[in-house]
Amino acid sequence: MRHNNGIGGWLSGLALAVISLSSQAAEPVKIGWVKWADAEIAAKLAKVVLEKEANQPVTLQSASIGIHFQAIANGTIDIVPMVWLPTSHGELWANYKDKLDDLGVEYQGKVGVAVPSIVPESEVATIDDLNKPGMKEKFGGMLLTSEAGNGQYKLGQQAIKDYNLDGWKLVASSETGMLTELDRRLKRNEWSLINAWSPHWMFAKWPLRYLTDTKGVYGGPEEIHVVARKGFAEQNPKVANFFRHYKLKQNDLEKMMNDAREAGGSDAAVDKVVLDYYEANKATFAAMLQ
Repeated sequence: MRHNNGIGGWLSGLALAVISLSSQAAEPVKIGWVKWADAEIAAKLAKVVLEKEANQPVTLQSASIGIHFQAIANGTIDIVPMVWLPTSHGELWANYKDKLDDLGVEYQGKVGVAVPSIVPESEVATIDDLNKPGMKEKFGGMLLTSEAGNGQYKLGQQAIKDYNLDGWKLVASSETGMLTELDRRLKRNEWSLINAWSPHWMFAKWPLRYLTDTKGVYGGPEEIHVVARKGFAEQNPKVANFFRHYKLKQNDLEKMMNDAREAGGSDAAVDKVVLDYYEANKATFAAMLQ
């Protein structure tokens, strides 16, 4: 009996060790995301895929992109799948790249200054045209932008400087605040100038166009990269491999953003759109984990 109890105790200890190892293996991956429509979809979709296809728990942490760069560099965040390069977040990347690993491009993008179609292209086709007589008054002398201090905010500051837009103000709030102000001004038939980016549902809701950036302040086409903390890929190769293959089609991404907005834009609406898209594309996402 003592012999059997010894075996039982050994087996119990082994079971506890296995449970302990399983618990370690199930350590959540921490993904940082910014409250931008495309970033929310991309982060939440990655969470669904990893949890359902790889049984890998994920926690999402929201903050500004600047804070996320600090967090991923000091190791408190594992992944940030929304780094716009080479221009928008180029300065942040240059400051922190020695502590980060680039896992690849997730989708393509563009940033620039945009106006609604009520602004005739014959009058305003380029950013230079904002210096024409009377333009500052028609636009209220404002360049609307999202969060103060982010990449686009800094590009807006540079545009005002490089294009000699004397007396113009960069008005920052948030993505929601910027677009709410755009909508308000459109309802009053007032002209607006905004720091825009695509993919984004704003181009589906309103007829917007980019102004030609003759000085190249906003750069050319952007690539949205997945960035990991140094050493993450070695510690969690399966998740790193997934993010190296994680690709989103721009049309699909914009449709998801628009569907979520039309459903009310709540967290629940976004979650449903993301889950529906995953269910319809299971095989594609499963292949990304191979």
